[in-house]
Amino acid sequence: MADAAAASADDDGPVTGDGSGTESESADRSLLGAVLACSLLATALRLLDLGARTAHWDEGRHGYAVLRYGATGVWEYRPILHGPLLAHANRLLFDVLGAGDAVARLLPALLGGMLPLAAWLFRERLRRSEVLSLAALLAVNPALLYYSRFARSDLLVATFAFVTVGLLVRLLDTRDPGYLYAASVSFALAVASKENALVYLACWLGAGALLVDHRLFWKRWSLVGDGDRRLAAPDWFRDRIDEAVLLFAVLNPVVVALLPGVGRFAVIVLLLVALRCALWVVPDEGEAFPAIVGVGVAALSILVLVGDGVVATYAVAWLVAGAYVLGVLLRGSAAGRTLSLWRGPVLFSGVVFTVVVAALYLPRGQSLDAVAGDPLLLADLVEQALFGSWTAASELWFGSVQDQSLLPYTTFFLRTLLAGAAVTVVFGIAGFLLDRYRDGGSRDLVAFCGYWGLASVLVYPVVMYGMGPWHAVHVAVPLAMPAAVALSLVYRWGRDAVTDRRTVPAALAVLVLTGAAGTAVGAAVTTSYHSPASPDNGLVQSGQPGTDLDPALAQVSAATAGHGGGPDVLYYGAYFAMDDESAADRLPVTDEYGWRNDSYRQLARNEAWYNRLPLPWYFEQQGLETASARNATALRAALTSPPPVIVARAVHRDTVARELGGGYEQYDLQLTVNGTDTVVFVNASTGR
Repeated sequence: MADAAAASADDDGPVTGDGSGTESESADRSLLGAVLACSLLATALRLLDLGARTAHWDEGRHGYAVLRYGATGVWEYRPILHGPLLAHANRLLFDVLGAGDAVARLLPALLGGMLPLAAWLFRERLRRSEVLSLAALLAVNPALLYYSRFARSDLLVATFAFVTVGLLVRLLDTRDPGYLYAASVSFALAVASKENALVYLACWLGAGALLVDHRLFWKRWSLVGDGDRRLAAPDWFRDRIDEAVLLFAVLNPVVVALLPGVGRFAVIVLLLVALRCALWVVPDEGEAFPAIVGVGVAALSILVLVGDGVVATYAVAWLVAGAYVLGVLLRGSAAGRTLSLWRGPVLFSGVVFTVVVAALYLPRGQSLDAVAGDPLLLADLVEQALFGSWTAASELWFGSVQDQSLLPYTTFFLRTLLAGAAVTVVFGIAGFLLDRYRDGGSRDLVAFCGYWGLASVLVYPVVMYGMGPWHAVHVAVPLAMPAAVALSLVYRWGRDAVTDRRTVPAALAVLVLTGAAGTAVGAAVTTSYHSPASPDNGLVQSGQPGTDLDPALAQVSAATAGHGGGPDVLYYGAYFAMDDESAADRLPVTDEYGWRNDSYRQLARNEAWYNRLPLPWYFEQQGLETASARNATALRAALTSPPPVIVARAVHRDTVARELGGGYEQYDLQLTVNGTDTVVFVNASTGR
């Protein structure tokens, strides 16, 4: 409760614990009403004209995949399509509301609208004005607003991660295990939203380590004697720990599994030494040592016999061994009694987390249907959902996609933050520093979120796949906390200046607050409503079409209505053509390779399908059949029975028009924000 005590240093104290009676309850209700108003405003902003912007390349791919999922009932985790939560939710929404851009974006919009409510979870750690400032920042931040109106999972994982932190803070404030269970569900939904939930976990661990360093080591080390430093740790802990336990902690099966470049034999020997050193850690009467050695030997056996393919097994082995060591170290202490008391809730929350993640990652289709006839198959599906998904994701994110140069990605990321979260970043840095160096020291919650945001700024240029402006979301959310502290402080300065009739400070405070509000709101309106697809918009990624496709799509719909006896849409040219149109029946679309004439070669070129996006999303909604013509000869053959719609690059306009000979209207499109000039030929007679 240190944060709550620090927050109550003035009359703008925390929501609870700073008063009693009707007046305090009325103030609490007023603040809750204000937070709800921010949430309602945020929801309205996100739902306003939600389907106006043409689908981005990524939205089109996701929407197409969900339509195919609905048509076939088959779904399997593919890391390039990200977590399953949005796909499962949108399948249900499409069934109920019909497929469309607005419906595809509905879940991110609703969650983004509810995100300001998370500020209420921190009410015992923040002042009232800080809670309200936090809710307001989460409501109108330009990056959060833009990507709440976008069918991607970044907003989902950011929301669930932030709520998880809030629930854990409530757990610390109330000691109510219900918050632990809710946090396990929330983080499970974050993991099911997108793989970078694990990046959040890493950032939290880093932020937590910095807090431990600051709170435990920096503030609690004292100089004694001739200058030697000694940690002010409890005697029961200092008497039971030495270098051996540190060696045991570092040289564990997980580390061995993750260091394939280290000599395997040397690592095994060191691990055995570390296990033997556990005798120095466990007291003479400790019954845990045989179990520790047994688990270690089992892990080593798996390591020697199997190799690097079962990292999860190493993790389980280390968790078991570590739990035994921790239990012995904490025996008889207050921390040990607390651990014993919470053992059941922690175990149950872990089970809840695992069940939710497994249920969402389970493959759908024939494999799941077969469980009804043979329940034993469920174990294989759960293994595929948990470990197979992790393997697939790690192969992508820790493999080929991480070959990019760091400097251009960092520069791009900083420009994106300036375009979509400038107020949050500037005030976030100011709030972190002001809170850190104030009288009484910084509050843990503010410092944690500041470290979390800083870690995100450093990490995402390294882990991002492609230059996606949506990664700004993952910085804007944690930095909103210290930014709210800075805004609240400016407000209190201005309020005090007005009370004391100090004109200049009051005017400066008003100027800062109105400037911040004007900058954030102006950027939000410009990026989300005025120019949501402009190349000058810093939040627009290159896969966003540069023109509105609706007029052409309306003509396509009219021209293909009732058409039969052949494909509805013909793609012309090598840029769009596929050798096998059926390859797109289920994503991902890949080229086909195999042996022919005693050589391994490319048999079919299919990945040009991705160049068509987002058109397949719109054509699939209408149930249109597609075909390809790679060259003029194939085009002439296809035109023996002319399709009502032909799509080609603009450079092929004259070729296609000459072969058609007239009767088609032309619609110019830009499939990306900076070009990919495309022309759509629509049969004028059927389009009327």
